[in-house]
Amino acid sequence: MAFTRLAAMTIEDYELVLEELQQVIDDAKNLMARFEAEEADQTMSAEYHNLHELYQRAVTSQRAYTREMLDTLESQMAAG
Repeated sequence: MAFTRLAAMTIEDYELVLEELQQVIDDAKNLMARFEAEEADQTMSAEYHNLHELYQRAVTSQRAYTREMLDTLESQMAAG
């Protein structure tokens, strides 16, 4: 199986990914608040748990992409 090397992400690419992840985080937080307000976190605990896991994955990804973007910026500053 042949793999194609993808081009490095630009700062604009990182910004777009971070914006999208922030939207996922905000939506998940709002939905979790609705679950809690309607006590659905108790009656639909599996769905609430899945939503919480989605939120955690989005936050973890957001941190990783932020670090990568900062590393890229640092490399660009050092190179030029």
